[in-house]
Amino acid sequence: MRFLLVAYNDSDGVGQTAVNLNSTLINLGYKSKLILLDKTVNSKDIFKIKRSFIKRAFFYFFEFLKKRYSDLFSFGNSTVNFKDIDKYANEADIIIVYTLHKILNLNMLAKLYDQKKIVYLRPLDMELATGGCHVNFLYESGDECKKYVTGCGKCPKLNKLNLFDLSKKIFKDKKKFMDKYKPTILLENKFTKKFYDNSPISKNGKNEVVYLTVRESRKKIIDKKEARDMFQLGDEEKILLFGTYNFDAPHKGGRILGEILNLFVDYCNQKNSNLLKKNKVKLVTFGRKQSFELKASQISWLHLNEIKSDKELNALYRSADVFLSPSTGCNAPSTIRESIVNNIPTIAFDNGEASEAIVNKVNGFLISKFDKKKFAAAIFDTIFDKNLNDNKEWNNFLKLRYSSKTEAEMIINKALSDFKK
Repeated sequence: MRFLLVAYNDSDGVGQTAVNLNSTLINLGYKSKLILLDKTVNSKDIFKIKRSFIKRAFFYFFEFLKKRYSDLFSFGNSTVNFKDIDKYANEADIIIVYTLHKILNLNMLAKLYDQKKIVYLRPLDMELATGGCHVNFLYESGDECKKYVTGCGKCPKLNKLNLFDLSKKIFKDKKKFMDKYKPTILLENKFTKKFYDNSPISKNGKNEVVYLTVRESRKKIIDKKEARDMFQLGDEEKILLFGTYNFDAPHKGGRILGEILNLFVDYCNQKNSNLLKKNKVKLVTFGRKQSFELKASQISWLHLNEIKSDKELNALYRSADVFLSPSTGCNAPSTIRESIVNNIPTIAFDNGEASEAIVNKVNGFLISKFDKKKFAAAIFDTIFDKNLNDNKEWNNFLKLRYSSKTEAEMIINKALSDFKK
């Protein structure tokens, strides 16, 4: 079997996941190629495709009209030429398309299916199940948007934009495509699968779970002191770690992190007014930061920008006492998987990947959406009370689930089964 993977880039979770699967397939003896948009990678099996200048100019004009809403209504837009992808698709037996944003539109995707290729869709969000947003937006109030699968007409993100009922058109186009081709959609966890199974757009597709992976280079167990020395962190400091590709993305959790940490300070002072004076607590963050600022008193802050290598990222996890993931709508953040396989206690809201991977008082705390006070209390329990009971059996199970070989073998077995039909 010959594989072709298509992904947006290799800077965020989507691209890294595709890069990892591509190399694993090759290591297992299969022919595999990966296409990345606008990203050069030093590998003979990874190819860069470029945006069309004319298409890109039109796209950015469209984005300008939408002002802040750059993540919405991009499903019908493509900034590349299909022939740049098709030349690789002609040589493949199995095609796995990760994210469709700005790469493929429905017409392009239909051409791949019409070629009688075996095509798997591998969305790492809600783009194929919704009438607008590509993310399952959950707000801090705890209310889920009940309209997101039927047109998004009352979505608070669209109340100034929905001029031409674009979401309704996109909804109909997606549903028509899904009903005709009934694609196999490989989803990253059971949480996401539930949304796809219930969506009127994707409920008739073949929705299956194939767990994502953690790169081997990001889970090497190294000494905590050695890890802290790399970043000049004190041995006695209590390190709270938080990282995301884009702090300003509303669903990543950066915007409520400061509120949680202020509540944490209050909680500590109520327990013992001298606790934070005797213990140095530091927040360490990494990722692309623009407007995010920490204003929590009695907590120092170190921001490391974008981490440049897997070795550095691995060491950063190992330096932490706890990883914080206050995401309000990110279904499969790689940071949760990576912190867990590094044996770092992880605190997250009960959402997406976290809901399956975290067991309370075993490898962290799972907080009901979106209880900031309980989140703050869980930080205290983790770094001061150390209220965790390690379960090696569960930890080993997760490490097997998140291994590169496990994901690749699940996809290979699926492909072999479809070949026989």
